[in-house]
Amino acid sequence: MTVHPRIQKPLAALTLLIATTSHCQVSEPIANSSFNYRHYLGIVIQQHPSVQAALKQIESAQQEVQGAKWQFGPTPSIGSERSSRSVNGLSDSRSSFARMQQPLWTGGRLTAQLDRAQAQESIASLTMEEQRLTLGTRWLQLWADAQAAELKVQAYTESENQHRKYVLQVQNRAAVGLAPRSDIQLSLTRLAAMQAELEQAGTQKRMAISRLEQMLGGPLPSHALQWTAALQARPAQSTALQRAAHEWLSEAQDKHPSLKKASAVALVVKADIELAKSRASPELYVRGEVLHGDVTKTRRQFYVGVSSSFGAGLSTLSTIAAAQAKLDAQEHEAETRRREIAEQVLADVENLDSQTKRLHYLEQAYSSADEFLKASEVQFAFGRRSWQELMNTAREKAQTLIQLADAKSVQWLSQQRLLLLSMGIDAYLSNNANP
Repeated sequence: MTVHPRIQKPLAALTLLIATTSHCQVSEPIANSSFNYRHYLGIVIQQHPSVQAALKQIESAQQEVQGAKWQFGPTPSIGSERSSRSVNGLSDSRSSFARMQQPLWTGGRLTAQLDRAQAQESIASLTMEEQRLTLGTRWLQLWADAQAAELKVQAYTESENQHRKYVLQVQNRAAVGLAPRSDIQLSLTRLAAMQAELEQAGTQKRMAISRLEQMLGGPLPSHALQWTAALQARPAQSTALQRAAHEWLSEAQDKHPSLKKASAVALVVKADIELAKSRASPELYVRGEVLHGDVTKTRRQFYVGVSSSFGAGLSTLSTIAAAQAKLDAQEHEAETRRREIAEQVLADVENLDSQTKRLHYLEQAYSSADEFLKASEVQFAFGRRSWQELMNTAREKAQTLIQLADAKSVQWLSQQRLLLLSMGIDAYLSNNANP
C-alpha cells in the first residue's frame, strides 16, 4: 500500500520505535542512563491506546485515498434482464449486457474527491502526532510532579530526623531540670507537623507514580524512579537560557502538529467547495456496451454522453456558501490555536528564566539557613538562644528545601517542554544533548 508522502517520516519513526520495543511491555533502559523518563516516554507513545487508534485511522484514510484514485478509472457493470412478454412473439424476453463507462470531464469532482481524501489522510497522520505530543507533555508533567514530591519527601525526612533528635535532646534536658515541659510539647508539635507534611509528600509521590504507570500500561521498575540525583545536580542548560523567546516560539509553531492539522482541515473545506461547484457542471463520459439476446444475438455499441444533476432548487449555492463559512471559521480557529501555543511557550520561557534565578537565590538561602542552624545549636547549648528560636530556625531550613524542590521541578519541566515543542517528539526522544 502506498503511503502518502506527508506521513512517511512520522510513520517510519514510529515503526522503528515499535520494532525496538514490541517484544516487551516495559523494557529496561540502558544501564546508568540518566534519561529514564525519555526511555519510558518512547514506550508510551507507541503503545498507548490513543496512538494505536490513530494508526488505524491512518490506515482507513489511506484506503479512502486509494478509492478516490480508482474513481478516475472506468466503471464496469454487467446485468441480465427479463421482460414480462416478448417484443415480437419470436425473440426471447431475456437479455444480458456488459458496459464500461469512462468519465472524460466531471467539472473537477474527481480531483476534488482525491484532494479531500489526501487531506483527510494528512489530518489522520497529524492527529496521531497531536496524540503523541499530548502524551509527551502529560508524561513530562507527571514526571516533574513525581520528582518534586520525591525531593519534598527527602526534605521532610531530613527535617523529621532533625526534629526527632531535638525531641530526645529536650526530653533529656527536661529530665535533669534544664528545660521546661513546654519545650517538650513544642518539639513534639513541630515533629508531628513534619510527619504530616512527609505523609502528604509521600501520597503525592505515589499518586504521580500511579498516573505514570497508567500511561505506561504497567509498573515502572524500581530503578527507574531513582531520578532525583541527576535533577539535583543538573542546572538549566546555558544554551536554553541564551535563546530568545521568539526563537522558541518560531520553532514551536513551525513544528506543532495542531497548526499543520488546521491547514489540512482548510484543504478539506476547500475540496468541499470544489465538490459543491462541480455539481453545477455537466459531466462528459464515454460508454461502451455489449448486448446479447436470443434473436438479435450480440450487439456492440459505443456512446458519448453528457449528464447533469443540479440538485433541488438553489441547494448547490447554499452548500457552497456553507463551505465558505466553514473555511472562514477554520482560519479563526487556527489563529486561536496559534495564540494558545504562543501563550504556553512564552510562559515556559519566562518560567525557565525566573526559576533559574530563583534557584540561585534559594541555594544561597539554604546554605545560609544550614549554617545558621548549626550556629543556633551551639548558641542554644551555651544558653544564648531559646528553644523556640532553635525550632523556628529548623523549620525555616525545611521550608527552604521545599521551595528548592518546587523551583527545580518547574525549571526542569519548563526546559523539557520547550525542547519538546521546538524539536518535535521524535527529535526530542533521540536527542542526548539536553537531559
